[in-house]
Amino acid sequence: MKNSSTLILIGGLGFVGRNIIEAVAQDPAFAGLTPVAVDDLTNAAPGHEGLEIAQHHGSYQSQGALDFLNGLEAPEGGRTFVFLAGETRVAESKDRPLDFIEANIAEPSKFVMQAVQPGDRFILISTAGALFDGTFEVSVESPYCPKNFYGATKAAEEMILEKLVELRGGTFSVVRLTNVYGRFSDKKKSAIHAFTRAAIAGEQVTINGDGQQSRDFIYSGDVGRGVATLAARLVAGEETAPVNMLGSGVSTSLMDVVAGIEAATGKALAYEKVPAKELLATEPRDVIANAADVKTLLGESHSTLEEGIRQTYEYYRDRT
Repeated sequence: MKNSSTLILIGGLGFVGRNIIEAVAQDPAFAGLTPVAVDDLTNAAPGHEGLEIAQHHGSYQSQGALDFLNGLEAPEGGRTFVFLAGETRVAESKDRPLDFIEANIAEPSKFVMQAVQPGDRFILISTAGALFDGTFEVSVESPYCPKNFYGATKAAEEMILEKLVELRGGTFSVVRLTNVYGRFSDKKKSAIHAFTRAAIAGEQVTINGDGQQSRDFIYSGDVGRGVATLAARLVAGEETAPVNMLGSGVSTSLMDVVAGIEAATGKALAYEKVPAKELLATEPRDVIANAADVKTLLGESHSTLEEGIRQTYEYYRDRT
């Protein structure tokens, strides 16, 4: 494709990566981006075999992955990386801290030093919730104050990779996501996904605590569009912020999520509340992204929670 720029998705066949690929394929605004994916298939969403994009199946740290990337046609203006790999299981970070250091800091650092070339653009997909303690509205200017070890590794990853990418002659950007839900989430165990699958199957779910802990939920299709928007702006040489936020700018309690799933499915969701004091002590009570920050990549348009839950329900319903 003339004036095409290679969009290298590391971990690109999983949940968020598949939504980026779909956004690029469906929106003419992203016609200048050519996605390729490197993925070990551990968390790949179904249907990746039918994607008409170049793919390497294996660890992104392997020599095979590096050879694959070196074999791609390099555009004059450099390549654009979107880095989606790493550990994301917040509750497990306190039990396996060294694994999280390896997966979220050491391995990405080695990759940057081996793969990034002068002129490349590197977008790190990070977290908007775990970097902070959940006591204030999160903005791109908020100072780090993670409440759990996972968040600490992501804060360190942002700072270390920024400097390493610069050392390699590339440019660095971060996109911090709030709680993402939606299509291609077959292997996700987070609340909306687990609860929706349980509602379809007629199974009971467990709610930790009182259910009033709240999160900023963003539909995965909006995330795909937002990341693709940043990539397209970088390729075009437009001025962009080094730190970006993708969320809805609205905080929703877990019990409101239950009500939304019941509305989408047309049936009551069976649930049991358990204290789970130790688990809840490591999680922010409330997460909400600054609405003005969200508009930088999404403009005035993003899916409502009701619409997003309906589309998530339909995705799972059609797969059963």
